[in-house]
Amino acid sequence: MPRQDASAIYMIKKSAEGSIVSFRRGTDHGVRPGMQLTVVNEDGFRVGVVEVIVSSETESEALVSGESGVKLGCLVSLPTV
Repeated sequence: MPRQDASAIYMIKKSAEGSIVSFRRGTDHGVRPGMQLTVVNEDGFRVGVVEVIVSSETESEALVSGESGVKLGCLVSLPTV
């Protein structure tokens, strides 16, 4: 089973499409536009799903899917090998 890496959400912006979150993992960490990633709260419970819309080498932005409990400080969970 793959290990999990995680990055805290440090910004949330509102857009016409919904909420967009920013986190510090990017293409250097295997994050690519179109990926769907799980978001967990500080207790490790799943609170939502995001879809990556843009990634640089070290940061990404993702659209929050549907209603969720995603907030600042929640962790975006990334699969690692």
